[in-house]
Amino acid sequence: MKKIIISMALLLSVGTIMGQDKAAIKAAQKEAKAQMEEAKRIDEAITAKINEKTATEEEIFSECKKGQALIRKAIKSGALAENKLGEAYKISADFALQPHNKLLQHAIDKEPFDTAYFYSNLKAMTNALQGEIKNTKVTKGETGNENYIKNKIANLAQCGDYYVYAGQFNSDCRQYDKAIEAYEIAMNYTQKYPEVAGLAQIRIPNEQIAYLAFLAAFEGKIDDKMNAFYDQAIQFTEGAVGVKQRRAVAYIERGDSTGWANYVREMTVKEPKGNDDFISMLISYYLKKDHEAGEGSNQTIDYVNDIIASDPNCLIAHYGKAAKYFDAEKYDEAFAEYRKCTEIKNDYFDAWYQCGLCKFRQADALNKTISTIKNQTEAKEVREKTKTLLNEAIPYLEKAREYGPDEQKRWAPLLQDCYTAVGQAEKALEMKKLVDEVF
Repeated sequence: MKKIIISMALLLSVGTIMGQDKAAIKAAQKEAKAQMEEAKRIDEAITAKINEKTATEEEIFSECKKGQALIRKAIKSGALAENKLGEAYKISADFALQPHNKLLQHAIDKEPFDTAYFYSNLKAMTNALQGEIKNTKVTKGETGNENYIKNKIANLAQCGDYYVYAGQFNSDCRQYDKAIEAYEIAMNYTQKYPEVAGLAQIRIPNEQIAYLAFLAAFEGKIDDKMNAFYDQAIQFTEGAVGVKQRRAVAYIERGDSTGWANYVREMTVKEPKGNDDFISMLISYYLKKDHEAGEGSNQTIDYVNDIIASDPNCLIAHYGKAAKYFDAEKYDEAFAEYRKCTEIKNDYFDAWYQCGLCKFRQADALNKTISTIKNQTEAKEVREKTKTLLNEAIPYLEKAREYGPDEQKRWAPLLQDCYTAVGQAEKALEMKKLVDEVF
C-alpha cells in the first residue's frame, strides 16, 4: 500500500512540475513576443522619422539602443518561434545600421564620437546580419526573397573593413584589448562569417592588419599577443623594421636582457640582411659579456660565426669577429677578418685602418722585446721582422688615408712612425707636418 501511495505522490508531483514548466514556457513566449512587437514598433517609428528627416542623432541612438536591448532579450530567451527568428535578426540589424552610419560619418569628418559604441554596435550588426541569413528560408521566383538574402550577404561581406576601423579607433583610445579583438575578427572574417566566403575582400591585407594588431599589443604591453602577431606583422614590408625594434624594446622595458639577446640572435641569424643595426648591438652585448666572463669566453665568435654561415658577406659580422680577435691581441686572426671587410666594401676606411693597426701592434710588441734579447744576431732578426711588419702596415694605412682624409689624427701618427722606422725620411716629414696640424 505504501508503495502505491508513494507512486501516486510522485505522479502528482511530476504532473505539477510539468504544469509549471508549461506555464513558464508560455509566459516566456508571451514575453518574447511582446518584446519583439515593441521592438518592431520602435523600429518602424524611428525609421519613419529618419525617412522624414525629423529624427535627431540623439533620438536615433537612444531609440535604437532601446529597441536593440528588447530584441536581444527576445532572441536570447530562446522563447521566440523558430519562424520568427529571421525577422527578429532583421530588426536587430536595422537597429544597428542607423547608428553605424552616423558614427562612421563622424569618423570620416574627423569629429568626436563614441568609439566603444561604434565597436559594440558593429558586432551587433554583423551578428544580426548573420542571424537573419541563417534563419531566413530562401525562396525563389518573382515573389521570392533570393535577391534580398544575396544583398544581405553582400552587406555582411562589406563589414570586414569596419572591424579594421574599429581596431584603429580602439587603439587611438588606448582600448588595446578591444583593438586586438577587432583586428582578429578582421583577419579571420570568413572563418567567423562563413556565409561570405569568397565575397569578403578586406581592402587592407592580413599582414598589415597583423602589423596594426602588433602595435596595439606593444602599446598595451600584451606580450602573448605580440608573439602571436609577430610572424605575420614582419611580412608587412613598410613596418617590418618597426616591428623588430618594438619587439626588442619590449624585452628591454621589462629588464629581460637575456630574452632580448635570444630574440635578436634568432632573428638576425635567420635573416642577416637588413638587420645590421641589430647585429651591431648584439655584437657589442656579447663583447661586453666576453669581457666580464674573462679569457676563454667566446660568445661573440659563436654568434658572428652563425651570422657568417647564414650570410658569408655580412660586413658587420666580419668586423665584429675582427674586433673580438683584436681585443684578445690575436692580430693575425683580426687582420684576416679586417681584410675580408675591405674585400666586401672596398672604401671601408675603418677596416683599412685596422688592418694597418694590426701590423703596427705586432711590430710594436716585437720591438719591446729587443731590449731583453742578449744575442745580437737574434736581436737583429727581430729588428728586421719589426721593420717588415711596419712596411706591411704602410699600404693599409695609406688606403685608410685615401678613404678617410679627414681622419688624419688616426693614420698620420702611425704612418710617421712607420716611415721613420723603414728609413723613408721624406715621407716621415710629410706625415709629421700633418700630425702637427691636428695636434
